[in-house]
Amino acid sequence: MLLHPAPKHVYDGADMTGASVFVEDWAATYGSPYLVAGDDEGRSDVHLLEDGERLAFHPGRRSLGGHEPIAFVDGVRRGEAALYRYASGSGELVRGAAGSHARGAVLADGAHRAGFLEESVDRLVIWTGDEAEPLPDVPGGWSWQVAAIRSDAPEAPLAELQERMRREEAVLAESLSDRGLLVLCDGPLSYVRSTDRPIVGYVKTHHRALLEPADHARIPLLGPGERTSVFGMDRTRYSCYLRIAPTSAVSGPWAGIVRLEVPQSAGLDAAIDTLDRVAGILPAYAGIPHQDGRAPQNLQPVGALERRLRHLLGDAGLAARAVRQAAWAMARHQAAEE
Repeated sequence: MLLHPAPKHVYDGADMTGASVFVEDWAATYGSPYLVAGDDEGRSDVHLLEDGERLAFHPGRRSLGGHEPIAFVDGVRRGEAALYRYASGSGELVRGAAGSHARGAVLADGAHRAGFLEESVDRLVIWTGDEAEPLPDVPGGWSWQVAAIRSDAPEAPLAELQERMRREEAVLAESLSDRGLLVLCDGPLSYVRSTDRPIVGYVKTHHRALLEPADHARIPLLGPGERTSVFGMDRTRYSCYLRIAPTSAVSGPWAGIVRLEVPQSAGLDAAIDTLDRVAGILPAYAGIPHQDGRAPQNLQPVGALERRLRHLLGDAGLAARAVRQAAWAMARHQAAEE
């Protein structure tokens, strides 16, 4: 997999007086990465730690040439068919969904060609209610795991598919960390079970303010490759903000800003060391605008991995047709029994 140099900047984010109207860098189909309400006052359980009560900016620890190997972990999921069946006995209509998810990683060291590893695909049929009705296999290699969830919400099967994808990403991240690799998960650390591994969470979308209003307002002043002071979140995570790349004079103030998370268990000094290393590496992998509608926040290895995993899921039309073929096979079998 070939990665491209991050684009050069024309604006460092430090002076916001160059334009009266700003335009979101993300493509409109992806919405905005900044969803914080104007009256958000921050969280009471978040506290600045690294520089006392003062918010400071720190450069990432950059190295010349290559860098230590880092594994970027991500997953994709796809709903492929909505399903319905009548529950035996009660005659109640039960909802379900057929879908698939995939996860994998990209390993990069800045000196050699990046490569994919540990890719896997799971296909599932997920039913609401208490009965897990399997679908028969279909020629062409189509088969599905089956699961049931105790919920009657119409969106529950696809939500379960998303949950399973995220859990598989976390299992892979922990496995790669056990091999001694620096690991970055695309998303927060919510699904990583072990709090002892130095796995880094990478958050692209900001839903609410974490710091007090005065400090929150200073975050857009970050320059390219700079991170904020480390702060504590609840009792499990340390975090900081990082500007992943330069932006243009009309980019929104929060364009190019991401948030990093690491577990607290190794202590503050170890967390700072990990965040400095990661902050020094990631700017080289910032997304390229003409290649990715979520650039620069969506990192090049992650974007490449997403495309690779979607390819492994196969054609969506063929997947839906396979589900219909399985349903027809079940109908023929039931008719023959009657």
